Amino acid sequence: MRRAFRPLRSRFALPALLLPLAVLAASAPGSAAVVWTANFENGDLSEWKPGVNEKKGDRVNAEASSEKPYRGMYSGKITVHPDDTFTFDQNRVDIQHPSTLTDEGKDMWLSGHYMMPDDAKVRNEIGFFESNVSYQNVMDFWVEPKAGGGTTINFGVGFLGENKLWTAEFTKGVWHQLAIHVHWSTNAQQGSVDIWLDGVQTVTAAKAKTKADGNTLFFQTGLHRKDVGQFTETLYFDDFIEADSFADAKIMSPSSAPSMGGAGGAAGAGPGGAAGAAGTGSSSSSGGGGASGSSSAGMGGAAGSGSTMGGTPSSVAGASSAGTAGTAVPSASNADDSSGCSIRASDARQGEGNSLAVLIALLGVTVLRRRPRTE
Repeated sequence: MRRAFRPLRSRFALPALLLPLAVLAASAPGSAAVVWTANFENGDLSEWKPGVNEKKGDRVNAEASSEKPYRGMYSGKITVHPDDTFTFDQNRVDIQHPSTLTDEGKDMWLSGHYMMPDDAKVRNEIGFFESNVSYQNVMDFWVEPKAGGGTTINFGVGFLGENKLWTAEFTKGVWHQLAIHVHWSTNAQQGSVDIWLDGVQTVTAAKAKTKADGNTLFFQTGLHRKDVGQFTETLYFDDFIEADSFADAKIMSPSSAPSMGGAGGAAGAGPGGAAGAAGTGSSSSSGGGGASGSSSAGMGGAAGSGSTMGGTPSSVAGASSAGTAGTAVPSASNADDSSGCSIRASDARQGEGNSLAVLIALLGVTVLRRRPRTE
């Protein structure tokens, strides 16, 4: 019997088509979702770039501090003094982050947490964007005294936020999350801004010229008052995320953040040991007391249950009320691991591409093996 001739293309055509797809899937770069984080858990400012008056002689004005962390062991702390002067007779201390998502037409989401131990005495810019090379200020978050007492948080676009879009109460001694989404453009009809306070959106798609010129921008945070004041002020900040999507920026109320349980109680001592001591909380509350020791050597107390973040340090979360969402202010521009290291998602996305390549290759092999032979 003579074997029928089988053209090679009938057997290998589909796998041959699949091979280029596999190569493309393996080599295609993934878009980084989270491009930067800062949580100070290195115990230093290595996640940031130096700014203005970070040090004054031997005095440190900007530091990682264990005094009042939002979560973990450390937060950022900035203190401005009367002699922390800057051009134009201003007081200023800040640190910087060079954003990678501020080119024309790009979208950036940035979230971070702030806590003021005392009410504002004067206006202070606490977060703002400035252009590289030309150093033009284009939008600002600032705090200032509230009429009748207290503090307000404000946001505006333009030089020093001259076009105010929003204001709200900013309760002292409480951690608040500020978040912003910017579509970057030098065209005021194409650029836009969204703002959230404690997970509640307060500004929606406000049209604005979000870039002063073609230069990229950097973000600065700290205390910047336009006049010299004869008093000292302090600001704490923590847990920053810069991303190219809303979901990855983790915009939410501080009270909705994952809980972190307290440490276990101390071991019960001796026969019939007493209950273990209360566990220590991570940053916002203490853990519950440990269980009683056994009748022999005394077993360790059970782990305490810390509560969710959001209250003041050493208090139960939610005991301190968050500030109100605030109201929009009409203006002409308003048209509408705990490792502390920076995290990039590109490696994870590359892994997804490699997995897809393997699946495509396996599909080709399966087709090849299951094709019936003709004789």
